[in-house]
Amino acid sequence: MRKNRVLAVIMAVLMMVTLLPSMVFAAAVPQGALDGKLKVKGTIAVGVTLSADYSKVKPEGITDDYVSFSWSLKDGDVLTEVGTDKTYKVEEKDLGFPIVLKITGKEEMGISGELTVTTQEVSATEEDAKALAQQKKTETSTSESGSDETLEQDSQDSTITITGLGETDTDSGNTEETEDSTEDQAEDSSDTTAGSDEKTVETGETKAQNGDSASTEELTYSAVVSTEDGSGVLNFGTVTEGYTEIPEVQYVTITNTGTADLNFKEISPENFMAEDINGQPLKSGEQITVWVKPREGLNAGEYKDLITYQTEEGVDVFFEADLTVEAQTDDGNNGNADAGKASEPSDSEEGQYELTADPAEIPFDDLTEGYTEVDQTRTVTIRNTGTETVTLKQPQSDNFDIEPVSEGENNGEIMLAQGDEQMFTVQPKLGLEAKDDPYEEDLVFATSDNKASAAVKASVLVNGDSFTENSVDITPKDLNFGELEQGYSNAPEAQTVTVTNTGTEAIRLVQPTAKNFEVGALSAEVLNPGEDNQATFTIQPKTGLSAGEYSGKIRIADKDGNIDENVSVSFTVTKPEPVYDLSVKPEEGLNFGTVNEGYKDLPEAQTVTVTNTGNTKITLQQPTGKNYTVGALSQTELEAGKSATFTVQPKKGLSKEEYLEDIVISNSADVSAYITAYFSVRKNTDNSEKENDLTGIRKPSSITDLPNGTEKTQKALKLPETVTITTTKGEQKASVKWDVKGCSYDPSSVDRQTFNVKGTVTLPDGVKNPDKISTVIAVSITVNAYKGSGVKESDNKITGIDPNGKYDTNTKITFTAVGAGMDNSNPVKGDTRFQPRSWQITEKRDWDSEPYTATFRVSKPGEYTLKVNFVQQRYDGSRWTDTDVQSESKVTFTVSQAEILTATPSPAVTQSSQKSAVQTGDSTPIMTFVIILIAAVVCIGGILIYRRKKK
Repeated sequence: MRKNRVLAVIMAVLMMVTLLPSMVFAAAVPQGALDGKLKVKGTIAVGVTLSADYSKVKPEGITDDYVSFSWSLKDGDVLTEVGTDKTYKVEEKDLGFPIVLKITGKEEMGISGELTVTTQEVSATEEDAKALAQQKKTETSTSESGSDETLEQDSQDSTITITGLGETDTDSGNTEETEDSTEDQAEDSSDTTAGSDEKTVETGETKAQNGDSASTEELTYSAVVSTEDGSGVLNFGTVTEGYTEIPEVQYVTITNTGTADLNFKEISPENFMAEDINGQPLKSGEQITVWVKPREGLNAGEYKDLITYQTEEGVDVFFEADLTVEAQTDDGNNGNADAGKASEPSDSEEGQYELTADPAEIPFDDLTEGYTEVDQTRTVTIRNTGTETVTLKQPQSDNFDIEPVSEGENNGEIMLAQGDEQMFTVQPKLGLEAKDDPYEEDLVFATSDNKASAAVKASVLVNGDSFTENSVDITPKDLNFGELEQGYSNAPEAQTVTVTNTGTEAIRLVQPTAKNFEVGALSAEVLNPGEDNQATFTIQPKTGLSAGEYSGKIRIADKDGNIDENVSVSFTVTKPEPVYDLSVKPEEGLNFGTVNEGYKDLPEAQTVTVTNTGNTKITLQQPTGKNYTVGALSQTELEAGKSATFTVQPKKGLSKEEYLEDIVISNSADVSAYITAYFSVRKNTDNSEKENDLTGIRKPSSITDLPNGTEKTQKALKLPETVTITTTKGEQKASVKWDVKGCSYDPSSVDRQTFNVKGTVTLPDGVKNPDKISTVIAVSITVNAYKGSGVKESDNKITGIDPNGKYDTNTKITFTAVGAGMDNSNPVKGDTRFQPRSWQITEKRDWDSEPYTATFRVSKPGEYTLKVNFVQQRYDGSRWTDTDVQSESKVTFTVSQAEILTATPSPAVTQSSQKSAVQTGDSTPIMTFVIILIAAVVCIGGILIYRRKKK
């Protein structure tokens, strides 16, 4: 009895365990809009697999099944999607780029909205990634947030978005073990989130509007310096020792190429004076021009100083300044004191106080009212020409800004010893109003004790806001006509150039001209501003150009000299493969008729013309004849297209016979060339009853210039059906049967072919061949080489984008680049095509292989231009190889601002007639509990049966 009770208790426990899934593990289904903070699990290093961290994402209970994923690399302004799986393994190609993870709620699962997070840059090792993450935590505390316009690419099934995105999540570079320790700091980091509470995709810009702190990009510090001539060297020439006139000031331009502001330190080169950049910080993308000049009083020698500007952020930009100081030719200096120095007073002289200014007047170019910056700076040099050291006061002005270039400080004051000088920069102040008269003011530079002063008159005129401008826009500015082989008969297709008046004044254009290009007439001579502001003309290479590169610029100008623009053109004429060929005329040969034996009068000499029908020079050798007298060649060196002549005449005293002879013209190219001559001598006793015997067969002339791919038939090869034979009774026609199949000609070959076709002559009835003359003849045939398919650049296309289409900032645009000739699946040697290589909206993106398709989305409204670059390829018989020809196609489209919708989650009750299990959100396997329940029932049943049998 006790045993049965224990067993009953065990069965009851098992049944209770089977009910646990419904009581313990059941959970509410997540529902609503995504909100909170998304993070990335894993170290941002090559080889690490990353995943999404939902610990701070709302609604609670979100798992991978409720969202879709998009992993992208951020390259400057471009986002390139690299994965859509739940996880992403960092690859070596990702090195140096931040990774952007975006999750989007699945509407069918009851989740809406999206969240985005941007990690730090990918590091090579996990140790490097942790160090970079620590560095960014330090920078985040002092950095300002910002948003940049970016372009997010989706290659094949990837998407590109131009948007403002926040940058780094400070937790993204850490492993899961360090995540909790940095959680508090991550709350203030630059995570980018989106969801409910009137947030869609929350960028740095929208956060600023909502009062949140925007995300911060990693700041970069860099700058470049350029000289006026682009050489990187300022050459001040040569002066003589003791010079008083300092060489003219030269300028360099410093550009901030980083993303952060630069604060420059003061500069004081040893042998040169350089303007300090000690005003406002130099913003990203801005540039400033500073002056440089040699110091006065340098000793004889050659000075090549490397002048370096340094910033507080550790950026150095430098350039070279050169000056040669020659020694004086005499010691007396013409009786004067050292040049540039005031004379030292004697002990008996009293102290003198005197200042001089150079120049005395500094006029400025006119300004226009409303100007926001002043790009002209003047300098004035104040020199202490007295005998005492003085202290200068900082001048004050109502209309001009005056700043010292470099200060010789003594307790914060500008000290000038005898003969020393101080340079000041002067600029008109911002905000001066327009007026009829110029602003004129005497700028007084005085000592602190007012014992000496010097005045400089500064003036500037501020005009009203009306202005005129003469400018044009040329589209396109670069034309490439590809390449053709020398001897081409059809020039490349003409291209159209459009000139647009972008100025404020009407302009009258001059008709453009060019030496090697045909320039079409302007469609309009006068271009007005606003409407009717365009003119077009065409450009096309001329025909008949010899081999060479034809590139240059075609000038576009107006008659008043205000416009001076250029269109770059290029065209290549290649040297053809050597072709050796000769033609001999008359083609039918030479027939001198029949004379009686013992003839005294020779038949009249006939002229033979030999023409070089190839493209390469051929040297002829003097022909000779056995029974004929051959005259001298008119010339032996034949250039392509040139001809030479010689005469042929039967010799005297020939006996009775038929004289059929091939006179061969030997040549350096071993080209078959001959002329057949016929002459008959008969006995005086000959009569019409003589036998009709064969005396010779006249060979047909060579057949040349047949197109590549000509069919291998008698008709296609232009073989004659009959030939001329000579008999004792004169000339006759005889049929000939050609052995076309037995010749070496290959119709599938793309190369130039010269071959012989043999034929057998069938003698007409009544003609006998007692001398057994061979009736087999041969004719030479030449088939030209294949010249290629020759596709046109104008056939390159961009499909999928309509310039008149309606696109907004939510539209995904997919386009395809279609290169001319890319559908050539069976290319032949010499065929060409244009392969798409890259595309660009803001930054260049390359294609490695097909398909040449991309998808992008633009989140900032405006007008954009998509450009696609095509590279010409030529088939060499085994593979496609690149040529030097490139082509660009482009399409301009407009993107409008999409309507921003706010997602407000609300409960909803849905009636359903489908029979399906209730979804609890619990993914715990239930099969284990089902098995336990079945076992419990079996045990209970067994006990009942056992007890019944026992009773």
